[in-house]
Amino acid sequence: MNVFDLHGRLIEEYELYARSFIQIKDKRIHTKVAEEIEGGLLWPPPLVQLNPSFESGGSVGDLVTKGILHPECDR
Repeated sequence: MNVFDLHGRLIEEYELYARSFIQIKDKRIHTKVAEEIEGGLLWPPPLVQLNPSFESGGSVGDLVTKGILHPECDR
């Protein structure tokens, strides 16, 4: 499971749900609400944390070398 794909799918599904009951007749208000929703008003950015109780899988550099992590992670 790719956590970032899951995050994207959850946002898409929640956005469809939220938009399904938003019915604004005033065009200016509708435009503003749509802009705010598209800007991420209803969901914060993802939170990624490390949990020290998990078994170590190696250093970031090692995981990049093995191709498990993106090369940018080594920066």
